[in-house]
Amino acid sequence: MSRCRRFRVPVLRMPKRALVVGLMLLVGAAWAFGVLAEDVATGDPIVRLDQWVADGLHDRRSGQVTAIMSVITTLGTAWALVPIAVAAAAYLLWRGSRREAILVALAIVGAELLTLGFKTGFERRRPFFPDPLATESSFSFPSGHATVSVALYGALAYIAATRLHRPANRRAVLGATSAFVLLIGFSRLYLGVHFLSDVLAGFSGGLAWLVLCVLALGIRR
Repeated sequence: MSRCRRFRVPVLRMPKRALVVGLMLLVGAAWAFGVLAEDVATGDPIVRLDQWVADGLHDRRSGQVTAIMSVITTLGTAWALVPIAVAAAAYLLWRGSRREAILVALAIVGAELLTLGFKTGFERRRPFFPDPLATESSFSFPSGHATVSVALYGALAYIAATRLHRPANRRAVLGATSAFVLLIGFSRLYLGVHFLSDVLAGFSGGLAWLVLCVLALGIRR
C-alpha cells in the first residue's frame, strides 16, 4: 500500500494583531473606493467638488510650480515604475527574499490591471481646459498614477520597514513614502489631468490591493 502524502495547509505567518490591523485597512480602503465609485457613477455632490478643485488649481498655476509638478508626476509613470519594480524584484530574488519579490511583482501588475479595468468600466472623461498644462488620452477614473504608486512604493516601503528594528525608523520610512505618494497624486490634480475623486479612488484602491497582497503572502511584521 502506497503511503499517503500529507499536505500542509499554508497559514499566514503574521501576528494576530497585525492581521487584524491589515483586515481593517483592507475593508476601510475598499469601502472608500466603493463610495467614491458610486458617487462618480451617480453624479453625487463630489462631482461638483471635483470641478471646483480643478478650476481653483488651474487658476493658481505658476511656471515654477508647473515645472516641479511635471518632474514629480513622471515618478508615477510606467517609465519609472516598471524599471524600479524590476530592479527591486531582481535584487530581492538575489538576496533570497522570494516572498518579498513576489509582493513587488503582484503590487505593480495587479494595480495596473485593476486601473485598466476600472478605467474601461467607468469611461470617465478627464478635466477639460482651453489652455491645459498637460494632456492625457486615456480615461480618468481612477488615477493610475495614484493607484500604482501606492501599491508599488507602498510595497517597497513595507519591505524596508520589516527590516528595521526601531519603530521610529519604520515610521520615518512609511511617513516619507506616504508624503511622496501624496505629492504624485497632487501633481495629477495640479496639472489638470485628474479630478480629486480620481486621485482619492486611486489611493484607496491601490492601498486595498497592497494590503490584500501583504495578507495573502503573510509577510511578517
